[in-house]
Order: sequence, then C-alpha cells, then structure tokens
Amino acid sequence: MTTHQKAIAMMVASSGIMSLSGLLVRNLEAATDWQIVFWRSIGLAVAMAALLLFDYKGAAFRQMVRIGWLGILGGVFFAGTIMGFVLALTHTTVANTVFTMSAIPFFTAILAWMILGERVKPLTIAAILVASIGIALMVGDGFAQGSVFGNLMAIMTAFGFACFVVILRKGRFVNMLASLIVAALIAASVALYMTRGALLLSAHDLILCLIWGALISGGSYLLLVRASRHLQGAELTLLVLLEFILAPVWVFIFVNEVPAQMTLVGGGIVLVSVSVHALLANRRAVAL
Repeated sequence: MTTHQKAIAMMVASSGIMSLSGLLVRNLEAATDWQIVFWRSIGLAVAMAALLLFDYKGAAFRQMVRIGWLGILGGVFFAGTIMGFVLALTHTTVANTVFTMSAIPFFTAILAWMILGERVKPLTIAAILVASIGIALMVGDGFAQGSVFGNLMAIMTAFGFACFVVILRKGRFVNMLASLIVAALIAASVALYMTRGALLLSAHDLILCLIWGALISGGSYLLLVRASRHLQGAELTLLVLLEFILAPVWVFIFVNEVPAQMTLVGGGIVLVSVSVHALLANRRAVAL
C-alpha cells in the first residue's frame, strides 16, 4: 500500500469514527450545549496531552512550543469548530448540521489555492462539482427544515475546519497535535464563561461527553493530522464528507431522526462523488 493510499485509509477511518458524534449527542439526557462543549473539550485536551507525553516524554512541552504562532492560530480556528459543531447539533437536526458542513471542500480548495498555492487536481475538481449538486439540494432543504442559528453554526464550523486544514498543510513538517490541545483549552475556557461555572452533569452525560472528546474526537483528529501530511487540502476534506453521509444514517437507525427526502437525495449524490473520487485516486496511485 502506497503512502497516499494509507493517508486515504486514515481519512476514511477518521470520518467513520467522527460520524458517531450526532448519535452520541442524541443520547445525552440533560446536558446543555455549553456543558457539552466544556466536557468534550476537556476529554480531547487530556487525550492529546497523554498522546504527546507518550510520544515525546520529557520533550512534550518542547513539542508544544514548536507549533509556534501557526499552531496557535490553528487552535483558534479549531476551537471555533469545536464550539460551532456542538451548537449546530443541539439547535438543528444531525442531517441539517452535517450536510450544511459539506461546504468544507469548497472553503478548503479556495483557501489552499490562495494561501498555499496548491493546485487542485482535475479529479478532485470534478468530484467537488458533482458533490456541489447534492450539497445545493441539501443546504436549501436544510435551511427550510432547521433553525437559522443551527445552520449558521454549521457554516461557521465548516469555515473554521477548512482554515484548520490549510494550517495543517502549511505546518505539516511539525507535529500539529499540540494545536488540538490549544483548541480544546480555548473552547473549554469559553464554555466555562458561558455556563458561569454550572458544569455539573449526570454520570451518564459526563461519561458520554468524555468519550466523545477523548476517544471519538481524539482518535478521529489524530488520523486527520497524520493524513494531512500526505493529502492535499481539497482532497482531504472531500474524504471528510463521508462523515456527513454516515452521521444521519446512525441517528435514523438508532433514534429514528428521519432526514427529509431531499436531504437523502443530495446525500446520495455526495456519497457517490466521494466514493468514485477515492476509488480513482487509489487506482492512479497504484499506477504511479
């Protein structure tokens, strides 16, 4: 298996893991949106710190410093992603949230071209154009079905995530996992202020929030950071779209949250474009 194929496999796994987020949120009992942000962020920060200590031991702090201003900027953008994603999921349906976020490859392709000078491959351009048809159907239907605030938070999340991916690409020669710790601490600080310190949860909700942060988010973002070293920004975020297809499937199966018909049609179009892109990219990598 080539390095490129391994990176694609990591992104597929990352998207699959992260697609469980919506299902987890729907199984919370009484936690508020900002309480979820706080405890999820704490779980993520602890998991990433433990990983850095395991990899670098006494040099872990030095690794934190190495990310520099670029890593801190990435942490700021990703903190917005952490907060926006939770606020979107708690103010509109999972399908509306994740399908509105399907605009991520568009933001990423433009930003990577403007900032990094990355030329978007014709195959990736074609996949984005096809996916745009499905995205247009889903977003239009999403604004009609969901709350304005929830959809705006999903758009903010998409833009913040695209900025973070571009920063990962720019800083790909440095281990940017420390940037996730910065993001988690920023998000937790904002949530602490928003809740006025009212952070007490039931054991059930606390465990789910920590699992989301430490295992689901931690594992998914670890794979994302490592895959970003070998995939262009637009290609990487195109594979992220798999998460947005699977997430509403899980909540439909387990909690009977039924997406609108147009959402399903648009989601199918995006799924086909992502699958064909991954297949053709793998074949091209093998040929090379």
